[in-house]
Amino acid sequence: MTDWQSVHRPVLLKETLEILNPQPNENYIDATFGEGNFSFQLINYIRPNGKVLAFEWDPELYRLGLEKIKKMKEKNIKLVNENFKKIKKVVKKEKFWEIKGIVFDLGVSRWHYEKSKRGFAFKKDEPLDMRINPQEIKITAFDIINYFGYEELIKILKDYGEEEKAEMIAKEIVERRKVKKIETTKELAEIVAQVKRGFKKIHPATKTFMALRIFINKELENLKLGLEEAFDILTKGGKIVIISFHGLENKVIKSFIKKYKNQKQIEVLTKKAIKPSLEEKKSNPSSRSAILRAIKKI
Repeated sequence: MTDWQSVHRPVLLKETLEILNPQPNENYIDATFGEGNFSFQLINYIRPNGKVLAFEWDPELYRLGLEKIKKMKEKNIKLVNENFKKIKKVVKKEKFWEIKGIVFDLGVSRWHYEKSKRGFAFKKDEPLDMRINPQEIKITAFDIINYFGYEELIKILKDYGEEEKAEMIAKEIVERRKVKKIETTKELAEIVAQVKRGFKKIHPATKTFMALRIFINKELENLKLGLEEAFDILTKGGKIVIISFHGLENKVIKSFIKKYKNQKQIEVLTKKAIKPSLEEKKSNPSSRSAILRAIKKI
């Protein structure tokens, strides 16, 4: 087993490959390269001349990805440092045609939580940043927490985190920052935990951190654009597989599927959304909330 295989197995990998049914010499897009594990699995099915065009928006993960591709001597994966909302532009620039499948594995990678040091994880003590691409995004979680107004904080927590205690959390943040700026993930997580005492099922700060991350990185807006562009450049008979992790992503995806189903432009391949098996949930706890949906362009 190579190093990259031992690091992390993509969520719902078997199910994704079964739906795509990749064949030799076909072209695919990996819209969310991350640590590259899905691309490296997929390439084995489409040799000798099949290619993967992979998107990685994070400049640091992009750099690490280039190193990994070079180390693996993999000439059939082309990695670009772009957000998947620009799929159409990149495909045209790279002259990458006859695309048989596109995969979106949404959210942020395990690397972001464990190694980025940008404050994605509430269990760590890191600066409040949460930007996937610090070169493109100017606003940080620190800016929002310390300078946004009470009503603005409530709106972000509700609209992007579905946080039922949004008013109470926003009020506490505003009070605390009068005394001292809130600078780290640990400080913010402790504030939320104090407000949400008694919430045991998931960590009390989960929704707050998710709301900040989604808002800062425009994840929902980018997903809407990315899916539309992906559909446009997909060849007839091609498939789109989308793996999502929370209800807000699901709303965007279901709206996209409904639109093209009503226009009779797609076949829905997942009449019922696919979820990880008990075995996968045990071996990879981060997969527990994953939901896979797939369509075929007709």
